[in-house]
Amino acid sequence: MKAFCLAALLALTSPAFAQDLSGHGGPVGALDVAGDVLLSGSFDTRAILWDLTHASARNVTRFHDGNVTGVALLPDGGFVTAGQDGRIALWLADSRMPDFATEPGVSAIAALAVSPDGMRVAAGFWDGQVHVLERATGRVQSHQAHSDRVTGLGFLPSGDLVTVGGDLRLVRWDDGFTPLARAELPDLPNGLAISEGRIAVIFAEGALRLFAPSGEMLPERFLTDRPLVALAARGNDIAAGAIDGTVWYLTADALAQRVMFRAATGPVWALALDARQAFTAGADGVIRRWSLEDGTALGDDAAPVQAEYTDDSRGAEIWRACAVCHSLIPEDHSRAGPSLHGIFGQRIAMQPGYDYSPALEALDIVWTPRTVAELFEHGPEAYTPGSRMPEQRIADAADRVALVEFLARASAETGQ
Repeated sequence: MKAFCLAALLALTSPAFAQDLSGHGGPVGALDVAGDVLLSGSFDTRAILWDLTHASARNVTRFHDGNVTGVALLPDGGFVTAGQDGRIALWLADSRMPDFATEPGVSAIAALAVSPDGMRVAAGFWDGQVHVLERATGRVQSHQAHSDRVTGLGFLPSGDLVTVGGDLRLVRWDDGFTPLARAELPDLPNGLAISEGRIAVIFAEGALRLFAPSGEMLPERFLTDRPLVALAARGNDIAAGAIDGTVWYLTADALAQRVMFRAATGPVWALALDARQAFTAGADGVIRRWSLEDGTALGDDAAPVQAEYTDDSRGAEIWRACAVCHSLIPEDHSRAGPSLHGIFGQRIAMQPGYDYSPALEALDIVWTPRTVAELFEHGPEAYTPGSRMPEQRIADAADRVALVEFLARASAETGQ
């Protein structure tokens, strides 16, 4: 069923603190964290900049044509996104459109990295190419780095770029794409991260291996007989996630295990680390937090969640997808969009306790069964321009009626 969200309206702050971050309408495959800011990219074509202090969406962007396959925070407060469309986009923290974007590529981007000084952005493509974007000039340097997909890349502290690919090779490059070191890999690499000058690589056979900048292999550890599909590094810490949802938190020098925990029942597609916690994401679109002390859940999974009204109707079936972005519980603004409790009779952008974009506040719409149905008949870009809601419609008039009837029942049941 196509995902319908009832206005993924831009949140800047929210007093409601929820540890898990729910706002994407599809699997999340890319994460990055710095300080109190987290950046996520999803199959729903959106990238979301999260305010971790309030567990709310600071900026919701939708620019790429297809999946957002890579995200990275910049030292100056901006961020970078990359996509299935082969484009690299540079953003200011609160911008609605990129400050700069490359032209669409002939291949999808599979990996993204930012140099230590924040001035270069490297993207690895499915066709084996690597592009390096100079932020100061907008110049893009390209090179056929591998004969198969680039599965991971990262910048060493020296500024040299390291890449791994489906051709089972690891290569270190200088600024002019001259190879400085090479290594043949024993299995398919699925990701790369830089930790204290070491090169960490995860493999489809379930191994995590460290390499020196010279290409020499350092310690290795076989974590599982399942493919490892996510990797993150911070200082002397490394986290690796497997296709069965298991996550290992290890030291980056000897790969000694500190914590192991189960983060999901399916693949962990993305990982990020800060000083206290790990962030994981996967197929359900929810970003979860985990203690690095003992691997316990820090988010909503750790405590009972207030139940929302539902039934077996067609309207409730459609609503299940909307619930990724919105709650029906009064004043529950913990997701990317505001609570829709008691929506009928409210003027747009008027939910107490939720901050909306100026574009929405300027609109003169009162939500009624008719106007909600019209939103999905015409689409948000035409009906609520500036909302940043993904462009989507409910083509069947009967389904639109079923949804608004469900919302009316839900408001009555939850005490409108």
